Amino acid sequence: MLTREDSSSFTASLLFMVVTIIVAQTGSAYMIWVWGIGLIVSGILLRKRSQAIFNTTIMATALLLGYVLYKAFSAWIRHGLADTGDLAIVLSRLGLMVFILPLAAASCSLGQGRPRLMTAGQWGRALYFPWIITGFRRDPVWRFMLIFAAVSAAAFAFVVDWSRDDLAQLAFYALLFALINAVLEELLWRGYVLSQLTEDYGDIKGLVIGGTAFGFYHLHLGFPWTICLLFSLFGMMMGAVAIRSQGLGPVIVMHAVMNLWFVMSGMII
Repeated sequence: MLTREDSSSFTASLLFMVVTIIVAQTGSAYMIWVWGIGLIVSGILLRKRSQAIFNTTIMATALLLGYVLYKAFSAWIRHGLADTGDLAIVLSRLGLMVFILPLAAASCSLGQGRPRLMTAGQWGRALYFPWIITGFRRDPVWRFMLIFAAVSAAAFAFVVDWSRDDLAQLAFYALLFALINAVLEELLWRGYVLSQLTEDYGDIKGLVIGGTAFGFYHLHLGFPWTICLLFSLFGMMMGAVAIRSQGLGPVIVMHAVMNLWFVMSGMII
């Protein structure tokens, strides 16, 4: 049962993470500076009250810095490869590498060592239907992933223009984008962010905070708020898969499948 203090700490951490990722994407440089300083001051003032809130402010500050670095590096890649068209957009996702660096530093500063989810994962572990973490039907991860891949293919097959002349090139871009984006985003959001949040708040509350922040992170890709809310639910789902499989391998595949179909259907690029 949540105590009032536990509930307020969870709410504060949820707000810190969600507002941070929104400010990073939509705020002016001045607002980003002010919010970043506010995070640091809040963490210091609240540390005696809750170590978990302090840890969250450190991770949120790292997210803010990482996003700024990511945008700058991605813009540099797109500028340098401007003549390559859509390939520049795909390769700009390599900017996520610098996004990860502040999160890795923050994780080390909090004494976490290797984050709990920063492993390959186990394909034979059980997931549960319908909530993955818990439910009435038990299935191994590998079977769940086969079902997920089949359902995704069936859902998107009807919105892909299979007659376009550049289909082979699009498929190549889709595969490249999916591999780069899935690996790097999972290292960031599940490997570092979710690992820390679940250490501080447990699996369920960690999933809510991390999944919600992950959903609103998609604002910069042009998705509206309503779609970002759906991405939040999908983020919680992927986080649950990572927790149950005890690593990132299965969720990277899951993420890559979705990214592949997003590009093939024209939702991205």
